[in-house]
Amino acid sequence: MIVKKPYEYQDQGLTFQGFICYNDDIKHPLPGVLVSHQYSGCSKLEERKCEHLANAGYFAFAIDLYGKGIRGNNPEESSKLMNELSADRTLLSERINHCLSLLKNNKLVDKNMIAAIGYCFGGKCVLDLARSGAELNLIVSFHGIYDRPNINNPNEIKTPILILHGDEDPYATEQDLRKLLSELKEKKAQWFVHVFGGVAHAFTNPDADDESNGLKYNRDAMHMSWKIMKNYFNRFLHKKL
Repeated sequence: MIVKKPYEYQDQGLTFQGFICYNDDIKHPLPGVLVSHQYSGCSKLEERKCEHLANAGYFAFAIDLYGKGIRGNNPEESSKLMNELSADRTLLSERINHCLSLLKNNKLVDKNMIAAIGYCFGGKCVLDLARSGAELNLIVSFHGIYDRPNINNPNEIKTPILILHGDEDPYATEQDLRKLLSELKEKKAQWFVHVFGGVAHAFTNPDADDESNGLKYNRDAMHMSWKIMKNYFNRFLHKKL
């Protein structure tokens, strides 16, 4: 049976509430996937992704980087929350690394089979997780944000990175992608990029429908990017390829 439930945790004296999902019919430790949210906070979108992952045999943990009950109810509120946390990339890195520790130390999870995926702002967050020197099997950014943090990080990135990118994304332009790739090369990362032509920001979100602001769901890109991610999971988590 697929178990779906909120997951409350503490970090630096604050309370956060994410979401976990897994198949409790599987009795051995499960590969774990950390799911980092878009700019409004942990939402039904991330919960749906967790359910898909649980159905595929993973323990999925949708994290909360803002705090319990702190969510954006409209674009203005969401942007404010995202910008406030983005202004302190050290705090952002500390929070997502704490979530990674929670996932790795969960008794239902195989700590040697861990991935992290992120959407939009969450893509920025999982890239910062890689930049921090965290060691996972794979990190995946879906239509993420690529700006490099102005904080001290290790000189090398140890985790392979998969970037799934829409070529008409106004929040992550071709120039932004080139800067990110230069950084990954500088830090000796193992990286892969798949670019979807004619595809805007938030292409995996069925509720994204604001072309004037560069936000548009794309069914083909959503399904193809998910299948691509699963193939990379096979290589880097399961060693099948």
